[in-house]
Amino acid sequence: MLDRRDLTASNVQVSMADKPTILEGHAFSTGAIPRTGFEKVLPATVVEVGLRDGAGCEASHFTKAEQEGKIVFDQFYGEHATCFHVKDRGLVVISSCGHAGLINSIRQARAVSGVQKVHAAVGGFHLSPAPEPYILQTVQALKEIDPDYVIPMHCSGANFIRIAQAEMPGKVISSYTGSRYIFGA
Repeated sequence: MLDRRDLTASNVQVSMADKPTILEGHAFSTGAIPRTGFEKVLPATVVEVGLRDGAGCEASHFTKAEQEGKIVFDQFYGEHATCFHVKDRGLVVISSCGHAGLINSIRQARAVSGVQKVHAAVGGFHLSPAPEPYILQTVQALKEIDPDYVIPMHCSGANFIRIAQAEMPGKVISSYTGSRYIFGA
């Protein structure tokens, strides 16, 4: 468990970045990802929000039930994507775990950067618990975005990988199939 007192004692400064932020001069965070379109947070973990003996988070921006300390499904309000604009190729959008939705994450990255071309969508897409119709809808939206590469990682799910590979031949690079890709090669 991360304890804020231990972080402070170690001179680690914690900062919140609700808005898009430039990171180290070359990457950017999307900031909080708006929940639009068909995507929704699929049940994953439950959480008790608030500060308890130095751990946890300040809860004023959460729902009333969450503020009252009730155990609720985590809505991952603070989830961001980390992105790079690769010259002459487009955006590389790295989803952390994709609870806000892969398509929502890509839309936010495009809006923040002004760059429409997506070179790659990488990361956890949190589609392993999703029913097949939801996965099909996600893949269709991804096809419309037309990234050069899709690189699903943890929590993306075998069904997403199977469907995406069938619908987007040559674009899905998966560790499940032993694929490897070096950007710029």
